[in-house]
Amino acid sequence: MPVLQGDPKALVVDASVAAKWHLTDEEHTDKARLLLPGFASGLIDLWAPNYIRYEVPSAIAAAARGRAPRISPEQGMEAIGEFLSLGLKTVDTAELISDAYLLVHRHDCAFYDALYLALAQILDAPLITADRKLYQRISELPKVIWIGDYSPPTPNDPLF
Repeated sequence: MPVLQGDPKALVVDASVAAKWHLTDEEHTDKARLLLPGFASGLIDLWAPNYIRYEVPSAIAAAARGRAPRISPEQGMEAIGEFLSLGLKTVDTAELISDAYLLVHRHDCAFYDALYLALAQILDAPLITADRKLYQRISELPKVIWIGDYSPPTPNDPLF
């Protein structure tokens, strides 16, 4: 695993939060964007399964198409470029996939959601989500943060 387990700066961010960095008409966008200064300054390390590299651009693409697009195709392309240039730390291992599969059955959630939860457990790090359905299924677990409850840490505060 590419990080020490229990890294106090690690935070697993799911695509429901990361998409809000670029789709600013969504609820809790202000809270999601609070993650970026801490990440840029090195106060926090944002982690995700490699799958996020496809899930967020997919959400952006969906917002840029249809009869009433929320953003223009050009804005979508720019948002995807910005997202990919952030440098989130991503993980793609067999362990992550196996662990996620077990969590699907334990928490009755989608496999892709379980990837984020599995990574948080592997890293012993908080998971932050804006996916209400997922949050309702796992809110009793330690170190799960609802985006609406997030406030950025100060240099002397732990993340969770």
